[in-house]
Amino acid sequence: MTNMQSWVNHDGTLTSSIEKGSAVDLSYKINAVSLLLETLTAKKRSKRVSVKFLSLANCGLSEIPSIFSWNDTQGRVLAETVEYVSFYGNSFEIQSATGQRYDVSMNATQARELMVDLISQRLQRNWSNGFNDVSFPNLRELDLRACGITVLASRSFAKMNKLRSLYLGENSISVIDANAFTGLKNLLHLDLSRNFAYDENNVLKPLVLETMDVFKDMENLLSLDFSHTLLSQRNSLALRSLSPKVQRLSLCYSGLTRLREDFFINTSLKYLDVSGNLDILSHPLTLRGLEDTLEVLYGEDIALKVMEPFQHLRKLEILKVPINEITAIPRHITETLENLQVLDLDKNRLITWFDRNTSLMTKLKLLSVRDNSINMITEEMGRDLSRIAYVGLSRNFIVCNCHVRDIYELGWRNERLDDQVIAPIRNDSIQKGLNFHTGFQQYNELIKNRSDLRRVCDNKYVCDVNLELVFKGNMRFFDYNPADYQCLLANEGRSTGFERIAACSQMPRDSAMENMVPETWNKMFLIIIPAILLPASVCLFVMRRSIAYFLITMRNSATLSLISKSETPDVDTIYNYDVFVSYCNEDRTWVLDQLLPHVERDCNISVCLHERDFQVGLSILENIVSCMDRSRFIMLILSQRFLLSQWCQFEMHLAQHRLLETRREDLILILLEEIPRRLRPNTLHYLMLTKTYIVWPKAEAERTQFWKRLKKSLVTHKQKNENVSLA
Repeated sequence: MTNMQSWVNHDGTLTSSIEKGSAVDLSYKINAVSLLLETLTAKKRSKRVSVKFLSLANCGLSEIPSIFSWNDTQGRVLAETVEYVSFYGNSFEIQSATGQRYDVSMNATQARELMVDLISQRLQRNWSNGFNDVSFPNLRELDLRACGITVLASRSFAKMNKLRSLYLGENSISVIDANAFTGLKNLLHLDLSRNFAYDENNVLKPLVLETMDVFKDMENLLSLDFSHTLLSQRNSLALRSLSPKVQRLSLCYSGLTRLREDFFINTSLKYLDVSGNLDILSHPLTLRGLEDTLEVLYGEDIALKVMEPFQHLRKLEILKVPINEITAIPRHITETLENLQVLDLDKNRLITWFDRNTSLMTKLKLLSVRDNSINMITEEMGRDLSRIAYVGLSRNFIVCNCHVRDIYELGWRNERLDDQVIAPIRNDSIQKGLNFHTGFQQYNELIKNRSDLRRVCDNKYVCDVNLELVFKGNMRFFDYNPADYQCLLANEGRSTGFERIAACSQMPRDSAMENMVPETWNKMFLIIIPAILLPASVCLFVMRRSIAYFLITMRNSATLSLISKSETPDVDTIYNYDVFVSYCNEDRTWVLDQLLPHVERDCNISVCLHERDFQVGLSILENIVSCMDRSRFIMLILSQRFLLSQWCQFEMHLAQHRLLETRREDLILILLEEIPRRLRPNTLHYLMLTKTYIVWPKAEAERTQFWKRLKKSLVTHKQKNENVSLA
């Protein structure tokens, strides 16, 4: 986050772009101090050139040497000419002051050892004494990274009035004096990242700030980096005293949790990184006050479950929140993110959506939803994605349908249109010479280095420019890899590439009549078809749901005939689970957060879930059959989305088959929503007519009664099954 120096390399050496006459690079020189003196007093130095850039990186120094009062041959003092200085990689150890210093004392009972306090810390000779005797009227940037610094003493930088950037990262700073930053009124950037301090037990300890006003003198501070530096919750009070001018704050992996809802009130942050801090945005109003300023937000791995904290962030351009537990992108959130250009939701728990959603963010250019729980491309979802310039969908467990092919074909066609290549996402966030953030650069690299979908299509001859697509837009895949863009053929139990599925416009032609009869009958059909086509079409349209259901039933029946047992289960069967729960992925959150705790904890019922209990290595079909056979009874969690899943429909047919086969009442139906008759398959309609079912109430007050009824039903089923087994 802090690599903002353009004049120094990662190891403290000066970059090749610096004017050689004004630079002295003595990095990695053991005798660097004496070499510097020789350089300053050498007669060959030009009268017009002074030392502006100085590197004494990795020279084995134990403190700042007293070199800045030296003059060159023209009488110019080094401290007055130098503008950029690096001491990277030295080892500044604290040396004892005159007289003995005690680090350990005993309490009144002589029974307990006390830790070193701040007063004893100040008794030490400071590593920064080489700065104390001179003023630095022109010093702009000071690099003190990886110098082994443990304490920032009072007034360490007091005579550097024009210092703009101070780099203190990669040290072991554990204590910051109340006046450590006195005099730094013009400082723009402060780097305190990656400071790892350990106690006597080798346990990482948090940074100690002697006062919560430690940053008060830095009136013009724009950027503060605490990345990977352990902070206590008490330290967060010091952050609230930062200048209102601060625009860039990085707190990633700093150990902070649960910031207060008014934490950012009266701030003007544009860039915020809170990654790695669990529950730091648990309150939905934590970001209140940043609605009209925040442009970039990073929140990776913070155990975030909902997107409510981002509502009304009107200026937000990049939202990066991977490795969380977000299950949905709510419409009421997306319609407020009017300037969002990049949304990164990788490795969350996103499921398929059925309403217009991401397209409400009119400026969105890149959407990444890789490694989620999306199991279907719906028409609404496809229309949303088609309007986004760059999309990443890899490594989702998607069931094949015609929309999969349509969205794939759209990506290929847009890659072929060289005259419509979309410009990279712009990065115009430059503030007073400081690179504000690198987020746009990161995603532009993804776009620039994306795989060319044209090679796949052209080599395999699988794409068809003549297909009529459902979706229209300028979408491209930025993460395409054939191995990661696979979908499941539910009927066959195997995976195949997106490009192998028929497009929606191909579906009627797949059963073309001329492929089903001998060619000699073609002329007869040309006469007969017009006479029967119209009434047949009307009939098919009216009975389309029944026909579709009949076909699914025939398929499931054929499958069941292969796995059906010749006799009913033995009454002495020992069951591994009490209940097998069948549900669709879209209802997963309800099952895990609502049903599972009540059933397993309150009812003492052992539950079999496909995502938890299916055996690795077996096919899905084998797992379904095996788990149902090893469960006392079956529970169907029904919703309209349940009826769209082919696997769920198969489980429903198998449950009915088992019901008829065993002649036992071992089926429980739970309706998460009302399902109109026109949407119910005959199997479900029959089950609802013959079985008592329970409906999940919308009103909070009625849910206690729901759980009581469910508990009674579960306990009753379990007792009946146990009695049958013992009979």
